[in-house]
Amino acid sequence: MNALRLRAPLVGACAVLAAAGCGGGSSASQPAAGRYDAAPAPHLDPYRAGVAYAECMRAHGVPHPDPDRNGDFHLTPAQERRMKTATPKQHEAADKACFHLLAGTVSTQPLSRAARQAALEPLRAVKRCMHRRGYELGTPIVKSLSRGRAMFGFSQSPPPPSDLRSRQRLHAAELACEKSAGLASKLDAIIKADRGEDR
Repeated sequence: MNALRLRAPLVGACAVLAAAGCGGGSSASQPAAGRYDAAPAPHLDPYRAGVAYAECMRAHGVPHPDPDRNGDFHLTPAQERRMKTATPKQHEAADKACFHLLAGTVSTQPLSRAARQAALEPLRAVKRCMHRRGYELGTPIVKSLSRGRAMFGFSQSPPPPSDLRSRQRLHAAELACEKSAGLASKLDAIIKADRGEDR
């Protein structure tokens, strides 16, 4: 089974991977949401399932991004900010209404202990990189969540700077450190190996 990933920047917020529906188009009206509730679940095509899920989430008031061609969700900082405009209660209700659309395309099994331990290493690399740039992060965290999801992040992150230029520097450091650590590709590889995926 494919593991559908939803990724957010790890310094300012935790990432949630391995299944959709975390807390990151415009919202559709409430009547539009109803047509997704009884929609048949797409099977075997992660991209189409991901698109259907994202459309359903948006119809339920959560500005969810579309997936990449593999059916994976990767949040940009702008998408993450838009996702946060919906309340946790809205996220939960939308995910409950829409998750059936992912049937047959995502694994809901939790990550193994070995996978969680392996995921700490690229997080530590991000922490070291941020330290070299003058930013201190807390302890790396990998935690299993419901429906096969997992949280990847840190126990604390730098307080958001008050001025725009400092925020831009922090954001640039986040992106550079995640890239230098190979965070995205390493977490994806760990999840795929743990789930026995062949793609």
